[in-house]
Amino acid sequence: MNRVAVLAAMTLGLMAQPSVAIAAAAAVTWQCPDGYQVHDGLNVDFPHKGMKRSFWVYPPAEAMAPAPVWVPLTGTVESTNDNLTAPRSGANALMAQQGFMVIGPVRQCADGDPTYAGPRCNGPGADGWNWKPWNEGRAANASGEPWKQDAGPDASFFQAAIQCVGTRWKLDPERFYIGGISSGGTMTNRALLFDSNFWAGGMPISGEWYVTRADGTGLAFNDARDFVAANPTKIMQGRVGPYPLPARLRPMIVITVWGGDKDLWNCGPSIGLCADYRPSTQASSNFFASQPDVVHVACSSTHGHMWPQINTQAFNAWALKTMASHPKGASPKDFVLTPPPDGYQCRIGAFTDHYPERG
Repeated sequence: MNRVAVLAAMTLGLMAQPSVAIAAAAAVTWQCPDGYQVHDGLNVDFPHKGMKRSFWVYPPAEAMAPAPVWVPLTGTVESTNDNLTAPRSGANALMAQQGFMVIGPVRQCADGDPTYAGPRCNGPGADGWNWKPWNEGRAANASGEPWKQDAGPDASFFQAAIQCVGTRWKLDPERFYIGGISSGGTMTNRALLFDSNFWAGGMPISGEWYVTRADGTGLAFNDARDFVAANPTKIMQGRVGPYPLPARLRPMIVITVWGGDKDLWNCGPSIGLCADYRPSTQASSNFFASQPDVVHVACSSTHGHMWPQINTQAFNAWALKTMASHPKGASPKDFVLTPPPDGYQCRIGAFTDHYPERG
């Protein structure tokens, strides 16, 4: 990297702090499916595991290479385009102006349409999956058994899209980051738990953990809430990841975001309240913070169950630059947490504000 590029990287906050290398990023093969030509904008009919998938490509505005990668994931009721361009949904495409290659995957349930936000993407999953938008957690019954040790086709699709984009643009294999809201946050947890050799980090926002018993069997919604409330510092199994959970993750950084007391989800009249992200984010933070090679940052705010709404773009830029400052293999001992924008409280380690009377 020449001197101009170095200065640009420092300005963007993308240069790593001095560190002791722990483990290099896994070798990445830059390749597309046979005959596929990737381009900026919307890429459609991308063949992956018997399906035709779609994804957006927003190249970095800065002429800096190799570029860090940001893969943002929408949740249940908002489209991929909302997540990329609507301010209330994150407008994540703007991160290309911060020097990131932004790759926006389209959900299977949308049938390749990045504008789709209808009922096909809102409800219980099928074929062993818990919820529709993403392959983000195994079902609690026997149909979920095949996904105990298999991350599923969404997790591999994200990697395949990055590998294809890398055939045209220079990407930094030590700075692949994924993040999302709600079901997208759950999918982020899953990708990080299964593929910590590939990702340098991620930002699950209000993501599920699907807390289980120690033997991996499911818990009813209220039973899971009570279990975490009674054991707020315990490491808990979850249907979001492999069973059993990995003994040791590869080096990475995880920023878990909780939207405060209103961070809840109602599944409608027939089901009612079906998700409480207080216990879910507590459980996820407990696990990630316990990993010796993982930097975990716990962030709380008051925006409820949405992409962070206070100083949104300042928060996005802070979070991505924070992650990019800690590439694959950097030592957790050298990580320095800079102050987040107003409206957020962030700390290194697990959450301590969820259950203060017990924690």
